[in-house]
Amino acid sequence: MQTKLTPVFLSMSRASFSLFKTFILWGFPVSLLAQNQLNGTIRDSETGRPVAFATVFFANTTLGTSSNQDGVFVINRIPSGKYDLTVTMVGYQTYQSSAEFRGRDVLEMDIRLTPEDKMLREVVVKPDTAGWKRNYADFVRHFLGTSKYAESCTIQNPKDILLFFDPSDGVLVAHAKKPIIVENQALGYRIEYYLKQFELNSTAGTFLIYGIPRFELLTPRNEREARKWERERQRVYTGSLLHFMRAWHGGQWVESGFNVARVYRIPNRERPPEDFLKRKVAQFRAKAIQNGSLTVQVNSIDEKQDSLSYYLRLQRLPAEVDSVAREQLSGKEYATATPGQMTFKGRLRIIFPEWEDLRYTASVGRPPEKRLRQTTLLHVFDALHIYDNGYYEMPQSVVLEGYWSWSEKISTTLPLGYFPAVKK
Repeated sequence: MQTKLTPVFLSMSRASFSLFKTFILWGFPVSLLAQNQLNGTIRDSETGRPVAFATVFFANTTLGTSSNQDGVFVINRIPSGKYDLTVTMVGYQTYQSSAEFRGRDVLEMDIRLTPEDKMLREVVVKPDTAGWKRNYADFVRHFLGTSKYAESCTIQNPKDILLFFDPSDGVLVAHAKKPIIVENQALGYRIEYYLKQFELNSTAGTFLIYGIPRFELLTPRNEREARKWERERQRVYTGSLLHFMRAWHGGQWVESGFNVARVYRIPNRERPPEDFLKRKVAQFRAKAIQNGSLTVQVNSIDEKQDSLSYYLRLQRLPAEVDSVAREQLSGKEYATATPGQMTFKGRLRIIFPEWEDLRYTASVGRPPEKRLRQTTLLHVFDALHIYDNGYYEMPQSVVLEGYWSWSEKISTTLPLGYFPAVKK
């Protein structure tokens, strides 16, 4: 079976935004209180024999187990929602399949693992050794992030990460044959991250990461640390992408504190038509050559409004600019009769009323006194289906710019089963 990838982050950043991933809920949805169960058997797809001691888990959750000697496993106490079931075993291809639970469901699965090609397993890939320290620092900065939470995260097995940097196009690529082990002492999680794709293009200003995370709860040393972890988890959740998706599912953006409006692309009124600009540039360039002087300073202080540098500056302006609609959306505008099905395609400007982290403000070149409320541009390329727990399809169609492109990282990722305590 072909492995289905679970993208955790898909982020695109432009020059005016920082490089990219990633809560007060109005209450537990009733359906999340009902518990579900999954029973399954894991077999070799070629021999039909049971596969013992395979790792079985729901991606981006703390729910998981191992198959016994007969290949049998059971996962219970599953909150309602949709999940990606993942099965890993040395010598087999990673298996992944979606499963939806709606309350007191008991599902049965017969899973067949496909053996890996022996020759492929023996291929040795040699990573770049020159500049490894610099490449690893870039990887960590974009994988964990640069927030205060990243400072409390440790990658336990850095040597299992293979890094390749192509200076000709400024692209850094990472691979890992083993799961990347991250210990997050700020939030109280141990994460096994099965990296499928990591590509940082510093020239284009884009960052793409695909992977399958598995969460385990760390044991707090005392009650004080347990309370601290819960406070920090709630801080991370508030205003996050997970918070936003759950609010969208419930049609409660406004009640959850999000100010959401559509963003349209309109012609830039400051930029004349392209044909006019080409004609003017050609005219003044010919005149400059005739006069024996073609030194041009675009955006020069001495720039004249009827000169080559003036029209070159106009030509560099974008043909279209963003226009934010005045209406404030609730999240219900694009829902269909099918629960969780959203018809929206396009871009949304999302403002959460909390102030930006000062580290983000610095990363985009603004002084502390110029920091803004947390603002994100969310691009949705295909209609989404959102589930109770915040899981959404298809994650590949969501791209982040702005604040979330900085804040949504592995160090601030919460499992789908996390819900903040309801305020009494």
